[in-house]
Amino acid sequence: MGTKAERVKKVLKITFGLILVAIVAFLIAGEIVAPAEDPTEAGEAVLFEADWERVYADGSREAIEVPGQYKSGRGEIFRMETVLPDCEEDTWMCMRASQQDMRVYVGDELRKEYTTKESRIFGKNSASVFVFFEISEKDAGKVLAIETISDSNLSGFLNEVYIGDKADIISTFVRQCYLVLLVSVYMLILSSITVLVGAILRFVYKIKMEITYLGLGILQLSLAMITESRLRQFFLPNSSVAAHVGFLLTMLIPYPFMVYVSRIQKGRYEKAYRILSLVVVTNFIVSILLQMFNIADFADSSISSYGLIVVMVILMAITIILDIKRGKIREYKELVIGILVMLAVSLWETYLTFVPIAPYVGGVALSFGLIILLFMAGFKTARDMISIEKEKQAAIIAGESKAKFLANMSHEIRTPINTIIGMNEMILRENKDESVDEYAKNVQNASQLLLGLINDILDFSKIEAGKMDIVESDYYVSKMLTSVIKGTEIKAADKKLAVKTEIDETLPSILKGDEIRIRQVLNNLLSNAVKYTQHGTITFKIKGMQSGDSGFALHMSVEDTGIGIKKEDLEKLFDSFKRLEEDRNRYIEGTGLGLNITKQLVELMGGTIEVRSEYGKGSCFTVIIPQQIVNELPMGGIEEAYKRDSDSKVEVKKKLYAPSARILVVDDNKMNLAVVKGLLKRTGIRLTMAEGGQECLDLCTKNKFDLILMDHMMPAPDGIETLHMLKADKVGLNYGTEVIVLTANAIAGMAEMYMAEGFADYLSKPIVAEDLEEMIRRHLSADKLEVEGAIGEKKEDKGELPKTGQAASEVVAEDVLHINKMLAMEYCGNMEDLYKEVIETYIVQGAEHLRKLKEYYEECDWENYRIIAHSLKSTSKVIGAMTFAERAKYIESVAAEQNEELLQAEGKRFIEEYEAILKKLE
Repeated sequence: MGTKAERVKKVLKITFGLILVAIVAFLIAGEIVAPAEDPTEAGEAVLFEADWERVYADGSREAIEVPGQYKSGRGEIFRMETVLPDCEEDTWMCMRASQQDMRVYVGDELRKEYTTKESRIFGKNSASVFVFFEISEKDAGKVLAIETISDSNLSGFLNEVYIGDKADIISTFVRQCYLVLLVSVYMLILSSITVLVGAILRFVYKIKMEITYLGLGILQLSLAMITESRLRQFFLPNSSVAAHVGFLLTMLIPYPFMVYVSRIQKGRYEKAYRILSLVVVTNFIVSILLQMFNIADFADSSISSYGLIVVMVILMAITIILDIKRGKIREYKELVIGILVMLAVSLWETYLTFVPIAPYVGGVALSFGLIILLFMAGFKTARDMISIEKEKQAAIIAGESKAKFLANMSHEIRTPINTIIGMNEMILRENKDESVDEYAKNVQNASQLLLGLINDILDFSKIEAGKMDIVESDYYVSKMLTSVIKGTEIKAADKKLAVKTEIDETLPSILKGDEIRIRQVLNNLLSNAVKYTQHGTITFKIKGMQSGDSGFALHMSVEDTGIGIKKEDLEKLFDSFKRLEEDRNRYIEGTGLGLNITKQLVELMGGTIEVRSEYGKGSCFTVIIPQQIVNELPMGGIEEAYKRDSDSKVEVKKKLYAPSARILVVDDNKMNLAVVKGLLKRTGIRLTMAEGGQECLDLCTKNKFDLILMDHMMPAPDGIETLHMLKADKVGLNYGTEVIVLTANAIAGMAEMYMAEGFADYLSKPIVAEDLEEMIRRHLSADKLEVEGAIGEKKEDKGELPKTGQAASEVVAEDVLHINKMLAMEYCGNMEDLYKEVIETYIVQGAEHLRKLKEYYEECDWENYRIIAHSLKSTSKVIGAMTFAERAKYIESVAAEQNEELLQAEGKRFIEEYEAILKKLE
């Protein structure tokens, strides 16, 4: 469904709602404020039988039957006469005026006159009511003359005449009409409850139920039947208002029923229903105008309203037949009987409306048909609710599975990235060879790109879970902008694109906001501009603007001369996992999450994002983000400001140097221990390494540490269990020592979970050296931090490479016992001493791992067996045993599934392969 259709649909909904509210308000206000028009004073239950004559204007007479229908011009007086018989005192007569003014003469005396000319709001005819007049025994033998005048098609229509005691007449009318009134009230109650429940589900629980529209339709119809009831004059003071409301509600009857049926048919025939809805609204407006300007009363124009009901019935019947042919009827099979009954009784009631049968009291059949439909709809709703609950539970399970998948993915990918980035950082720090330095920078760029993709997915997960926090702090505008612009210029230079900047030099020099998220937003927009532009220019503009009475906001725009966006694609531009024109853009990297994350980040910061684009010519994204001014001093030129702010003592961060500090690092993966050791080498910190939770506990009973860095996923006890044991030992040396968790689990909610468990802080892998140092600086006591100085690094003997009998460049066949030394050297940054250390560590660690694998295999302890396989998966890759690493990954998955039979067979073979790998290395 297109945008225009959606707008029409929305307008129809709003229009219908407003009209329905206005009609009900009109009924209530009219009955309270407008003058009473009730002529009821008495009544009796016996039909008055007499010889009636019609008296024409020329004096001629004609015998007639009462009740009956006779030809009479609109606005022409219809006079009928008879002679009154003997009667008692306090005798009353009654005749129903059907949209007629009425005058009753007894002899020459005007005994009763009924007209609403002075009291009705608009219209040419009086409302239909029972007109009562009193006669006495003195009236016997006198001529009774009744004159009716009407400007409707009921001119000349004569209703039955009653005579007798007033209580008996009223009782007769009640007996004739009470059933339809009771059914109408019953429908009103049922439909009101349905609408109320539907509204609660919609606005409180955000659940849309189709039955709400059916409830609205039946509520509307029940009100129409009540206001059109023959008994209305006994409980509604102003019959004109009631009559008008009845007609108004009748005109709108098709709309809610069509919406309901369209919804249960899942919009397959939406266009046809929408067209008919527009016709219904048009008929409503035209009928009101005709009535207000006294051109035609509602009664005269009602033919079109009932005609539209017939059209609705036919349209519904056609769509049901089509659904039967297409096999779609099963979607609402409970309702088929109810809908068919409703369609049948609707046609019957419409027919009876235009074939007056006195004394006919219509609506009962239609009411029962609608009640049946409502109950059948209730059964369907119950089924839908059960289905929704099942889907909800499935969604919860799927969400948990997704969270588990993201946790595993995060851990699995971030663990090797941590090693790569960490080792590469050491290469960049220690290497003096320019060519190696270039290789290391390429590795850094590639790993940062991979990490960026992972972060996109994790950011999306955090935002979706409502766990994305906006952390505001003071920042230099010049430094933030320089970082963003320089990164963009490097990317643009590779594609020979020009980058133009228009920066307002009057921007405040220091603002308060989430600098990291603003950078992320700008980097996403600028990166997209570069990716989707082949030739031309990227233009970045930024200025300050007023936001509210005293606020300030950054107004930023990114414009490109790229491929642009089609109009029809603008709506889905910010959808998650959605890439536009994938065939055309299949060579452009990305997850399809960047713009979705950008939009949500902007909104989390209280800002807005807009886009305008011309397909084939380029796009322009505009972002406005509120910020707080910290220093109003104008920033000035970006380059001068950057130099000035970079030299500012406020922002200078000293390198971490704490030779008196003692930190315990806990991780079951020796590669990770080596990375942390390398990253903290220049800090002078005395590091103690523990290869698991139990070793950590043992070391903590004998040594006092200033800080503990601990991994989470380790063989029992894991990081959380170890932390709880440390905190439980209230007399231990490290009872108050803060513990920071270092983990590859970076999905939404992890930080909060770790804080709740009792960790002092949280750092996700891969570890960034600066972040690690900053976190340690925050948690070490001030007396442990020394003044920045030259940090001496002891040179170690590199020793000899293990003898493998293979050249470094040789590519070994993919056999489980073969080592890909070239790949292993890349993991070690082509550092031979580190490669030797990694091999030696793998061998030393292997003896213990082999012992545990055999023990767990014999005891069928597959969970701990899986943990060892998980560790070997990554460490074996680092030493170049790629095929064995894949075997470890396979064994881990089998163990996770607890496939006992397969584990018995494959587990033993895996142990033999591991033992052979260790022998070969030795």
